[in-house]
Amino acid sequence: MEGLSESLAAEVAPLGIGVTIVEPAAFRTNWSGPSMRQSATVIEDYAATAGVRRTSTLATYGHQPGDPLRAAEAVVDAVESAEPPLRLLLGKAAYDIATARLDTLRADFDAWRDVTVGADYPAA
Repeated sequence: MEGLSESLAAEVAPLGIGVTIVEPAAFRTNWSGPSMRQSATVIEDYAATAGVRRTSTLATYGHQPGDPLRAAEAVVDAVESAEPPLRLLLGKAAYDIATARLDTLRADFDAWRDVTVGADYPAA
Protein backbone atom coordinates (compact mmCIF):
# COMPACT_ATOMS: atom_id res chain seq x y z
CA MET A 1 0.00 0.00 0.00
CA GLU A 2 2.83 2.36 0.80
CA GLY A 3 4.39 1.99 -2.63
CA LEU A 4 1.07 2.48 -4.39
CA SER A 5 0.29 5.51 -2.23
CA GLU A 6 3.73 7.02 -2.91
CA SER A 7 3.23 6.57 -6.65
CA LEU A 8 -0.27 7.99 -6.46
CA ALA A 9 1.00 11.01 -4.52
CA ALA A 10 3.60 11.74 -7.19
CA GLU A 11 1.06 11.29 -9.98
CA VAL A 12 -1.69 13.51 -8.58
CA ALA A 13 0.43 16.23 -6.93
CA PRO A 14 0.52 18.33 -10.13
CA LEU A 15 -3.28 18.23 -10.08
CA GLY A 16 -3.36 19.74 -6.60
CA ILE A 17 -4.39 16.47 -4.97
CA GLY A 18 -2.59 15.33 -1.84
CA VAL A 19 -2.11 11.83 -0.49
CA THR A 20 -1.42 11.03 3.15
CA ILE A 21 -0.55 7.55 4.35
CA VAL A 22 -1.84 7.17 7.91
CA GLU A 23 0.30 4.74 9.91
CA PRO A 24 -1.27 4.14 13.31
CA ALA A 25 0.04 2.15 16.22
CA ALA A 26 -2.42 0.36 18.52
CA PHE A 27 -5.60 2.29 19.31
CA ARG A 28 -8.50 1.45 21.60
CA THR A 29 -10.94 0.34 18.95
CA ASN A 30 -12.68 -2.95 18.34
CA TRP A 31 -10.16 -3.84 15.63
CA SER A 32 -8.21 -6.14 17.94
CA GLY A 33 -11.24 -7.28 19.88
CA PRO A 34 -14.79 -8.21 18.92
CA SER A 35 -14.44 -7.22 15.25
CA MET A 36 -11.22 -9.18 14.69
CA ARG A 37 -11.55 -12.56 13.04
CA GLN A 38 -8.67 -14.99 13.12
CA SER A 39 -8.29 -18.35 11.50
CA ALA A 40 -9.09 -21.25 13.76
CA THR A 41 -6.10 -23.04 12.24
CA VAL A 42 -2.92 -22.47 14.20
CA ILE A 43 0.31 -23.43 12.44
CA GLU A 44 3.00 -24.31 14.96
CA ASP A 45 5.82 -23.31 12.58
CA TYR A 46 4.64 -19.71 13.02
CA ALA A 47 4.43 -19.80 16.82
CA ALA A 48 7.56 -17.67 17.30
CA THR A 49 6.54 -15.07 14.69
CA ALA A 50 2.91 -14.58 13.72
CA GLY A 51 1.80 -16.58 16.75
CA VAL A 52 3.43 -14.10 19.12
CA ARG A 53 1.70 -11.25 17.27
CA ARG A 54 -1.66 -13.05 17.45
CA THR A 55 -1.35 -13.54 21.20
CA SER A 56 -0.15 -10.01 21.95
CA THR A 57 -2.87 -8.41 19.81
CA LEU A 58 -5.58 -10.26 21.72
CA ALA A 59 -3.92 -9.62 25.10
CA THR A 60 -3.73 -5.84 24.66
CA TYR A 61 -7.35 -5.33 23.63
CA GLY A 62 -8.84 -2.51 25.68
CA HIS A 63 -5.42 -1.37 26.90
CA GLN A 64 -3.94 0.04 23.70
CA PRO A 65 -2.25 3.41 24.28
CA GLY A 66 -3.79 5.16 21.28
CA ASP A 67 -6.80 7.45 21.73
CA PRO A 68 -9.08 7.15 18.64
CA LEU A 69 -10.48 10.67 19.11
CA ARG A 70 -7.00 12.22 19.22
CA ALA A 71 -6.04 10.17 16.16
CA ALA A 72 -9.06 11.41 14.23
CA GLU A 73 -8.26 14.99 15.18
CA ALA A 74 -4.64 14.50 14.09
CA VAL A 75 -5.75 13.17 10.70
CA VAL A 76 -8.09 16.12 10.17
CA ASP A 77 -5.39 18.58 11.23
CA ALA A 78 -2.88 16.95 8.89
CA VAL A 79 -5.07 16.90 5.79
CA GLU A 80 -6.29 20.45 6.41
CA SER A 81 -2.76 21.79 6.89
CA ALA A 82 -1.02 23.87 4.22
CA GLU A 83 1.51 21.07 3.67
CA PRO A 84 0.05 17.69 4.64
CA PRO A 85 2.62 14.94 5.21
CA LEU A 86 2.99 12.00 2.88
CA ARG A 87 3.13 9.86 6.02
CA LEU A 88 1.36 10.53 9.28
CA LEU A 89 2.55 8.35 12.14
CA LEU A 90 0.05 8.09 14.98
CA GLY A 91 1.17 7.03 18.44
CA LYS A 92 4.55 6.71 20.10
CA ALA A 93 4.90 3.08 19.03
CA ALA A 94 4.32 4.06 15.39
CA TYR A 95 7.10 6.64 15.68
CA ASP A 96 9.46 4.20 17.41
CA ILE A 97 8.81 1.45 14.84
CA ALA A 98 9.25 3.80 11.88
CA THR A 99 12.47 5.35 13.14
CA ALA A 100 13.90 1.91 13.98
CA ARG A 101 13.09 0.87 10.43
CA LEU A 102 14.94 3.92 9.13
CA ASP A 103 17.98 2.92 11.18
CA THR A 104 17.80 -0.62 9.80
CA LEU A 105 17.46 0.63 6.23
CA ARG A 106 20.42 3.00 6.65
CA ALA A 107 22.61 0.24 8.08
CA ASP A 108 21.65 -2.11 5.24
CA PHE A 109 22.25 0.57 2.59
CA ASP A 110 25.60 1.49 4.10
CA ALA A 111 26.72 -2.14 4.39
CA TRP A 112 26.02 -2.72 0.69
CA ARG A 113 27.06 0.71 -0.59
CA ASP A 114 30.06 -0.54 -2.58
CA VAL A 115 27.97 -3.19 -4.32
CA THR A 116 25.19 -0.68 -4.98
CA VAL A 117 27.35 2.01 -6.56
CA GLY A 118 29.47 -0.63 -8.28
CA ALA A 119 26.49 -1.59 -10.43
CA ASP A 120 26.98 1.57 -12.56
CA TYR A 121 29.12 1.69 -15.67
CA PRO A 122 32.67 2.71 -14.78
CA ALA A 123 33.28 6.46 -14.91
CA ALA A 124 34.81 7.56 -18.19
